[in-house]
Amino acid sequence: MPGAAPGSGACSNGGRVLFDVSGLVQWYAYLTRPSGVQRVSERILGVPALAFHPDVRFVARAIGSDAFYVVDPAIVAGLTIADKRRESIARLRRLFGQSMRLSRPARLVREMRAIHLPYLALGWTFTNPFWEGWCAGRWPARSSSPRLLDPADRYTALVGLGDFWCHAGHVDSLIRLKRRHRAGLVHLVHDLTALDVPGWSHPYFGKLFAGQFSCLAPEVDRWLVTSRYVAGQLERHLADRRLPTQPLQIMPMGWPAPAIPATDTPRMDDAILRRLGLRKNGYILHVGTVEPRKNLGTLLDALTLLAASPGQAPLPCVLAGRDGWRSQAVRRRLRTDPHLRATVRWLRDASDRELSALYRGARLTVLPSFDEGWGLPVQESLAHGTPCIASAAGGIPEAGLDLAKYVKADSASDLARAIGKFAMDDHAVRRARAEIAQRLDRSTLPSWHDSAATLASLVGLTLASSSCGSPARTMSCGAPTTRSPTASDPIRATI
Repeated sequence: MPGAAPGSGACSNGGRVLFDVSGLVQWYAYLTRPSGVQRVSERILGVPALAFHPDVRFVARAIGSDAFYVVDPAIVAGLTIADKRRESIARLRRLFGQSMRLSRPARLVREMRAIHLPYLALGWTFTNPFWEGWCAGRWPARSSSPRLLDPADRYTALVGLGDFWCHAGHVDSLIRLKRRHRAGLVHLVHDLTALDVPGWSHPYFGKLFAGQFSCLAPEVDRWLVTSRYVAGQLERHLADRRLPTQPLQIMPMGWPAPAIPATDTPRMDDAILRRLGLRKNGYILHVGTVEPRKNLGTLLDALTLLAASPGQAPLPCVLAGRDGWRSQAVRRRLRTDPHLRATVRWLRDASDRELSALYRGARLTVLPSFDEGWGLPVQESLAHGTPCIASAAGGIPEAGLDLAKYVKADSASDLARAIGKFAMDDHAVRRARAEIAQRLDRSTLPSWHDSAATLASLVGLTLASSSCGSPARTMSCGAPTTRSPTASDPIRATI
């Protein structure tokens, strides 16, 4: 197979495909709960028809080297299965430690950070099995060393699902991998907020993101984005940097498949809410990392305004999300304001099961973000049948359609009025829930299988039909959209 020129978009029909999962390995080496980027990646890659496709291979990079090793698809698929998730995370941690032995010392010193030191010790002392056993809660099965890709193999495409900044120096290695295996490079962008407003990101991350993006862009043969909003961001930044523009496609973002809850779901939800000291339909929920972009200061201002309103019974507010960059102001207000201290709960490590119960049990959810590439919490709230109040910022309206209630991101009074309406008016809540249920019942939104199938079709693969068997319906909800359509090879194909 002839090699593709960098940035040419050339890619043969069909063939084998590499998926770079380095970001997932790095994330779960240290954390147990996903952010939005990881949740999207594992939902797409965990679709069995894609994960176990004979022409698909998952690979991850060993930091401090150009070595990419193979990741068992069962590990990635297991991240989406409740009783397999802990084991999958433990196996990823073992792999990450083992991969340290593949690093080149001089390059590792340039790329590594202090957080990598424990894994460096685990890798070189061959004590990974003990760490995996501790994380999994049982002694692990015997495991061989990571298997490296054969440099003589050829692949049609190399796909990244958005976390190209996971390691310093990662993009350089990704480019060499592309050229070595003569693959077209397809990459997903979730948002470019780190470039638009650097102050919302950790200085190390923002600098790393900007540098890696500028290095990656000339080599990409097909861009994927999560929304029309991100498509505009990407086109603007490519033009500002005078970087080459390649075909760009909007990915359909998957919604949870409609399903009848198990008979014990209400009982399990009630048990979780009781344990957390919450009452069903009696609290407000915010899901997301506590960081400047999420605009939680405005939410706390709105809650304070509501507390001062005559006749307004304050509802507890639950913040479900990890502690992020520059969260000190939120922590300080929760600690020093008597009303907020009494009514706001911060759950930093909610499991998927707990998060589902929190969505179903909430009276309403809120997402007042200054910027989002898509708005996954809005989508998840609606999928659970719970009304959502969100800012009309970024790609959020593409996720919430006309089912969410939108307010201005910088207006605490607007947000307070919208929350107060739902807090005091039971009829408004019932009406909103009924409208959501009716719309979801009569219109099929994309599933994660649809997302995976769209991605597969771009690289010349055909997936088996979704096992959920839900019929196709025709609601406009971020359906596949292609810009700059060209000829017929898969990476440039129009869906």
